[in-house]
Amino acid sequence: MSAVLTRFDKPAMVAALGDVPWSDAPAQLKLKSRDFYWFSPVLTEKLDACRADLIAMPRDEADVIRIAAACARLRLPLVVRGAGTGNYGQATPLFGGVVMEMTGLNRLRWIESGRIRAQVGIRIAALDALARKEGQELRHYPSTKRLSTIGGFFAGGSGGVGAVTHGGLREPGNLLGARVITVEETPRIIELRGQDTGLVNRTFGSTGIVTEIEMPLDPVRPWQDVLVSFPEINAALRFGRALAEAPGIARKLVSVLGAPTVALMTPLRVLVPAGRDVVPCMVDAAHMEALRDLVAAHGGQIDHSADSLEAETDPARTPVFEFTYGHTTLHALKSDKAITYLQSLYDIDRAEAQWAAVQARFPDQVLAHFEFFVWEGRVALSGVHLIRWSTPGHLQSVMDFHESIGAAIANPHVSTVEDGSRYKLAPGDQLRFKAEVDPRGLLNPGKMRSFVPPAGNQKDVA
Repeated sequence: MSAVLTRFDKPAMVAALGDVPWSDAPAQLKLKSRDFYWFSPVLTEKLDACRADLIAMPRDEADVIRIAAACARLRLPLVVRGAGTGNYGQATPLFGGVVMEMTGLNRLRWIESGRIRAQVGIRIAALDALARKEGQELRHYPSTKRLSTIGGFFAGGSGGVGAVTHGGLREPGNLLGARVITVEETPRIIELRGQDTGLVNRTFGSTGIVTEIEMPLDPVRPWQDVLVSFPEINAALRFGRALAEAPGIARKLVSVLGAPTVALMTPLRVLVPAGRDVVPCMVDAAHMEALRDLVAAHGGQIDHSADSLEAETDPARTPVFEFTYGHTTLHALKSDKAITYLQSLYDIDRAEAQWAAVQARFPDQVLAHFEFFVWEGRVALSGVHLIRWSTPGHLQSVMDFHESIGAAIANPHVSTVEDGSRYKLAPGDQLRFKAEVDPRGLLNPGKMRSFVPPAGNQKDVA
């Protein structure tokens, strides 16, 4: 996707906004033009200077439509933002223009048996709490649950906590509906149902403005936070797989952290013995006896156990899910600023040999972090390893080596939909949908490099 050339016309945009709240205060422009891309030294160098020209803060869907229409008429880039907890520069405007912060759209629409619908700006923890009042809970959430909005997770995420049981967000049944606003001079409202929601999932807000999300609910369970430790990482991996595949133990999370990774995580290392590899997990409290038997069978020990909800709702405590996924890197960065990370897909049947090869090639440079999840009906294993940063060339050599041993890379050091995927392309259906809802390529330009505006619209881009 090419850069939008239209010069930002502030008076025209402000006039078009009417009474919609907005700001162009330098501190606000800097703050709202950033997300957690600083996890990556590569993205930090690329994106640090990027700024919006104006921050728009819609209060409701009518405001969203007004902002979309104004950007379409004035040919201005438009980037949609939630809480800004994404790691890939999803919410960073590459070409200025307008950043639209959606946290004002934070209302619950309804809850019924097995499903919930809400506006995109509601915090995930608040949404889950509303579901719990009805005896239900969200299937999925990121490790940033206590900060993130449901729309940001939907537009920028792929799975997270819950994926070890239900798979990623795009697995059938995990996304039920989405209300989408087009970026045209007269915006349209489109309701996507079922698998069609994949048209706007994890596209960084480049394939339509989502204002409402509908997701499935499960009956609430009394989840227990558990930390299990082992004397060596292969035992931890074998236990993690056994737990992820155990038909009789309900689980929400199964991760594996190597001892060198744990040593960088201050809140975690005080809970487990030094030098041991750790499996953070969440299981149904009713299944703790079965879990203890499984731990014993694999030569491990339970070092910590606590009620998950109590840990999550206490600001002074760290719930187990905040030791996993992106939070692993976040904790490590607090101890060592020269840490970054990598995302890969291991062959679960060869994972021990693959990891041994990585360790032999990059001793003390790649630190173990694995996540178990379900992919196409089978338990799979993702590497979310910590990397001791030195140079872009070294990082590339780590990625190349993973690919050479059959561990596919999803590069988190790029800000495009295609390059951040292990498939290295944007699905054709997403490209077609973008052409329909964003014909001039104004939505988050530069994030979907495969997109070419339809004939007749190219004059607005270069």
